[in-house]
Amino acid sequence: MFQYHFSANLIEQLLTFADKEYHQEKGASLLNQDQPLTKLLLVKSGTVSFSYDVGNGRRLLLGQLDCNYTLIGEIEALNAKPCIYTVTCQTDVHYHLIDFKHWQTILLQKPELCLYTAQTVAAKFLENHQINLDKLLLPLSYNIAKDCLSRHQNTSPIVLRPYPTVSAEAERFATTERAYRRVVTELVEQKLIERTDKGLKPLDEIKLSEFIEHFHQK
Repeated sequence: MFQYHFSANLIEQLLTFADKEYHQEKGASLLNQDQPLTKLLLVKSGTVSFSYDVGNGRRLLLGQLDCNYTLIGEIEALNAKPCIYTVTCQTDVHYHLIDFKHWQTILLQKPELCLYTAQTVAAKFLENHQINLDKLLLPLSYNIAKDCLSRHQNTSPIVLRPYPTVSAEAERFATTERAYRRVVTELVEQKLIERTDKGLKPLDEIKLSEFIEHFHQK
């Protein structure tokens, strides 16, 4: 649903069809899970959050994304399915709406952009699939440690950012706030990570890498 590594060429051409700019205030929803989608969102600026609600009071948060002409909805446009996630404004957001037909016309006219889009959608699917498998098959301590190290080593602005509250971070790891606090405290006591104003940070990258790696050893 969300595309980080988008083509500047594709965005430039999509903007030729964007004759109006919309504004949504902080806290409002841009898209709602299971909502039919008829237009792509081209988010010019602002920060959004992605979430999935299973309907029993539990919710999975995926993280926050700082948008810079970021395309949202391309997967739904490809398979004609409703929205996968709810997209919520973490700040005021400015965006354009693009008819599917314009996007599809560009892709059909320019095979290189069509191939690029397919490759990046596939790459993001595989990345999310690996994260979900790790959450399913490996302990919470592994997932928090790996997430902490990965974010520290990848400072790119297009990476989904964590949340500033413990409750939201617990939802991002599909666990309870109590379990999240307990595991973080254990990692801090082992001197693997530390708490900072900007979130969790590796205290010793080598030791943290070794801690992560030992989960893969037989």
